[in-house]
Amino acid sequence: MQYGYAAISRLRLPEAVASVRRVRWSWLSVAIALGPAGAAAQVTDSLRPLDIATFVSLDRVVDPQVSPDGAWVTYTLVSTDLAADARTRDVWMVAIVGGAPVRVSDLRMGGAEARWSPDGGSIAYVTTRGGPAHVRVYSVARRTSRRVAGLSTGVGGVVWSPTGTHLAFVSDVDPDCADDACNAARLRAAQESPTIPRVYDELLYRHWNRWEDGRRSHVFVVPLDGGAPVDVNAGWAWDVPVPPNGSAADYAFSADGTMILFASKMGTDQAWHTNDDLFQVPIAGGEPRNITPDMPGAERAPAPSPDGGRLAFLSQQRAGFESDRWRLMVRDLATGRTQDVTRRVSLSVGEFRWLPDGSGLVFTAQQRQRTALFRVDLEARVSPVSQWGNSTSISTAANAQRTLAFLNDAIDRPAQVHVMPLEGGATPRALTTYNADRLADVVLSSAQEISWVGADGQSVYGLLMRPPQYRRGERYPLVVLIHGGPQGAWLDAFHSRWNAQLFAAPGYVTVLLNPRGSTGFGQRFVDQVSNDWGGRVYIDLMAGVEHAARFAFVDSSRIAAAGGSFGGYMVNWINGHSDRFDALITHAGVYNLESFYGATEELWLPEWEFSAPPWANRTFYEQWSPHRFAQNFRTPTLVLHGALDYRVPDTQGLEMFTALRRQNVPARLVYFPDEGHWIGRPFNQIRWWTEVHRWLGEYLGAGR
Repeated sequence: MQYGYAAISRLRLPEAVASVRRVRWSWLSVAIALGPAGAAAQVTDSLRPLDIATFVSLDRVVDPQVSPDGAWVTYTLVSTDLAADARTRDVWMVAIVGGAPVRVSDLRMGGAEARWSPDGGSIAYVTTRGGPAHVRVYSVARRTSRRVAGLSTGVGGVVWSPTGTHLAFVSDVDPDCADDACNAARLRAAQESPTIPRVYDELLYRHWNRWEDGRRSHVFVVPLDGGAPVDVNAGWAWDVPVPPNGSAADYAFSADGTMILFASKMGTDQAWHTNDDLFQVPIAGGEPRNITPDMPGAERAPAPSPDGGRLAFLSQQRAGFESDRWRLMVRDLATGRTQDVTRRVSLSVGEFRWLPDGSGLVFTAQQRQRTALFRVDLEARVSPVSQWGNSTSISTAANAQRTLAFLNDAIDRPAQVHVMPLEGGATPRALTTYNADRLADVVLSSAQEISWVGADGQSVYGLLMRPPQYRRGERYPLVVLIHGGPQGAWLDAFHSRWNAQLFAAPGYVTVLLNPRGSTGFGQRFVDQVSNDWGGRVYIDLMAGVEHAARFAFVDSSRIAAAGGSFGGYMVNWINGHSDRFDALITHAGVYNLESFYGATEELWLPEWEFSAPPWANRTFYEQWSPHRFAQNFRTPTLVLHGALDYRVPDTQGLEMFTALRRQNVPARLVYFPDEGHWIGRPFNQIRWWTEVHRWLGEYLGAGR
């Protein structure tokens, strides 16, 4: 390889990016040149596998929103500038009938989170044009925008009132500040003060990738025609919405526009409980009222029906279990009767929207290895809308065609905005075609579903991809991918980080296994990983590996496994229990369960997964901790970790690397000082993939 990680890291950023573009990753040309004898079936002189620089620079389409009249769809386009090591976001809109997209946000000024006014004449969005993030409103008729509201602390997640007279958004503020001047002064003081110790009296002192600084996310309401934003959560000591996964879906105006409904979590025990509740408060502020006080699990995403007579929301039944099935609840506001309208199916609801006439709802849910679209009426009758591709980010509009807009992708195609009738029965139609030019000469392999018998005789499923160089009669090394979670799943989707195409590109058969704990196969299957991290899930995985190894085009003598988070844990576990693999890759992997408990932030995960804190129940912590089997480590392992990872703290990766090298096991540590649990910066992603491909190439010898 002409430019390895060490060489690239010594270059200035523009030079390094130029080197990436110039050599197009020499591992790839070597893999093709040394590939199986004879002409490749797919890769030719004019067609190539996906390379790292192309993948990292792909545009991403997110957040489609249908206009009320069903004539337009807005979306945010995320673009990458490799030379600047940065990504920008801009709001666009495209006609439902098709045609050239129209830019909404100002060129190079950025914009995101666009939302249509109830009359369809305006679009509110968030931008950093001219300073901290603030709200601008774009006139569709005049094609101009104006600033409406902002705070020194920035804003996010803009939402319209049903009356079209007010906007809501969130901002991180000091709970005891009475106005923006107070917040601005405290921000200045913090920026000007010397470094001082952080002092905490309660847990959740840091979360995901940031330390707590005393500020809380609050909802603000501002009149569209002017006036100061009102903090409707003034004095509230808790976050709205609940971090780190809360969103604008977790607060909404009541149907008459007089109240804000929101999700929040109270108490000093937030680190070990998941009881998010729903509250309501007048838009002028006041004392919030808990409207789900008797529901022990998490409640989120309050959504009044179009006529205001009902309230839909998501709810989990079991306290302390973040991966319990999300039920779609509908409450009759006149009678108080609340029902689970998804009670007849085992689906866990992702997103939902009311049907325009209020007769039911449309929602997403994982089914097998895709996210599908469903509708449900108020009698709990569920029917499919679309099971084509992987569908997310749904938006509805009250128009003659009853239009549904959403993102749809697959393992061999990045997400694009699609539309179809709410009734289903038609193939979704793409409205955007981003990346077509970049991928015109790239071979993208589709996935096939595979299944095998795992632990307890249970059927287990996964996805398999042939390499782009695939030729009948030839055999290729196998790369096994293990997902995080532990409750999660590999989907037939174009992943923005752990992309299966890029794992397969050098010439590997790639399998994505969905063992016990995987979502999309019913809640019982999800539950069976808890208290059993290295048990049935390990049996499922190893049986899946042997199943994949028996395919005629797989070279069963050259196999590697890679995983992140829980997937990294499982790679660490495998290292102490199997010599089946030639190489392993562990990213942000848990190594020592007891020290992990003491340093992670969301304690409800280990306390649910192992039934208690370690001092109250050492059995599972000792039984399933990879560090207790370190004496068995023999497999060469690449260890990757981010310094700002507070979910799986970096010491887990450091301990793993130490155990490997102290025993003279070939290993390499790649440590990212400016990244958290995920690797997000473009150039860091390039480095991450460079290391992964170098490691696989060294121990599998793609094309050998």
